[in-house]
Amino acid sequence: MKIKRYCRYIHLWLSLPAGILISIICFTGAILVFKEELLAMMGYESIRESPLMIVMKLHRWLMDDTRTAGKMIVGISTLFFIFILISGLTVYWPRKWKKSRLTIEHQRGKRRFMFDLHSVLGFYGALILLVCALTGLMWSFQWYRDVVSFIFDVEVKRGAPVWKVVRALHFGTYAGMFSKIITFIAALIGTSLPITGYWMYLKRKNLV
Repeated sequence: MKIKRYCRYIHLWLSLPAGILISIICFTGAILVFKEELLAMMGYESIRESPLMIVMKLHRWLMDDTRTAGKMIVGISTLFFIFILISGLTVYWPRKWKKSRLTIEHQRGKRRFMFDLHSVLGFYGALILLVCALTGLMWSFQWYRDVVSFIFDVEVKRGAPVWKVVRALHFGTYAGMFSKIITFIAALIGTSLPITGYWMYLKRKNLV
């Protein structure tokens, strides 16, 4: 199908430049899911006073204290990630579902194993990762906040009630510890996707 072919191109050519950044954003995001628990464990009351502030700076601004170029790069990478996830789901979605499409095969060689790690785990984590990416853009772009404000007819200034919903969805606090664990696992999956994706690309080029 032409749609799947186009989606393969989108998936590949957005993933190649953004993959490493996506892994960094997802991994630091996984840590920040449990920031309250980690702060309590380390004896800090505020993230700004703790070592976790380094994780936050990396997650949101790539350690750019000016919060300009780094913030923009994170925002663009997150935007790419949304299209990468949607295009990946479109490519992977079969006409008929079989058990093999939902399980990771580990007895059919390394190439199949890596493919399944990428596609099957990507399928399981896609919805949560999309929610995290879509809410994450709220911190990145004013135009995105304006669009959200227009679509949902709400105020999106930082003190507005909608930010409670955004934070709950982004950090996985909407259903207590259960949703935190699910968000944490999804973020780790997001961390792994560029790694397995790069491996498959290099393997196809006979470079590994």
